[in-house]
Amino acid sequence: MAEVPGAEQELRRLGVYLLEQVRVVAAHVTPDAVIPDSALPDAPEVAEWTEPLRYRYSLRVQTALAAGESAAAAVHRSAEAFAAGGFDIVEDRRAGTVASRIVVTGSRDGFRIEVRVWPETGDVVYAGVTPMLALRTPRAQELPDPVRTAGTVEPGHVLCYECGGLGWCPACGGNGWVLDDAGLRQPCPECREQRVCPICRGAGQLQVARLRPVERAMYPQLADGSAGEDPS
Repeated sequence: MAEVPGAEQELRRLGVYLLEQVRVVAAHVTPDAVIPDSALPDAPEVAEWTEPLRYRYSLRVQTALAAGESAAAAVHRSAEAFAAGGFDIVEDRRAGTVASRIVVTGSRDGFRIEVRVWPETGDVVYAGVTPMLALRTPRAQELPDPVRTAGTVEPGHVLCYECGGLGWCPACGGNGWVLDDAGLRQPCPECREQRVCPICRGAGQLQVARLRPVERAMYPQLADGSAGEDPS
C-alpha cells in the first residue's frame, strides 16, 4: 500500500480543528474549564477496519460544573453553543452503572462533539471525533506463494485438499480477516484469525497414512491404495 499524499497532514489539521471547536463549546458551557493541547493525541486511531483502514482523531476531557451551577443550565448552554456553530443537535439521557447522564451531541461535516453532564455529581465530559480518512491506498489482493507444489511435496504426502499447497488460509489469503458486504474487516470464519490453512496447519501437505477415509476419497490417485507409499 502506498501513502495517500497529504492525508496525514490533513487528518492532523482536522484534529486541531476539533480541539478548537471543543474549546469554543467548553468556553460557553463551563468557562473555567481548561482544555489543554494534550487533549489531542499525538497519533490518530483506527476508526473503521476497512481496506484500507480509515483513521480519525478523538479526544476526551473531564471537568465539572461550577459550584451552584445546575446541570439543566449546562445542557441548555451546550445546545446554544452547538446551534451557534451550525451543528445538528441531539439530546438524550443515558443510563450508567453509577449515575445517569444527559448527553448533548453536535454533528457537522463528519465532526461529532458530545457534552456529557452528570446531574447527580456535577461532572462534565467533552468528547469528540474528527471525520475519517484513509491514509493509504488499497492494497492489491494477492495470494502469497504456496509452501508446497506438486514438485516439492514430500514422499508419503499429498498436497492439502483445502489449500492446494498454499499453506495459508485460502479463504483470507493469510490475512486473518475478510471483508463483509459493508467493506468492513471481519475475522476470517475459516481460520479464525490464525491465518494458516485450518486443515494442514500451514504445511501445505498431508501425510497419506493419516488421511481419514473421507479425506482419502478426495485423491483419485489413492483409490487403489497402491499410491499410498509415495503419492507425489
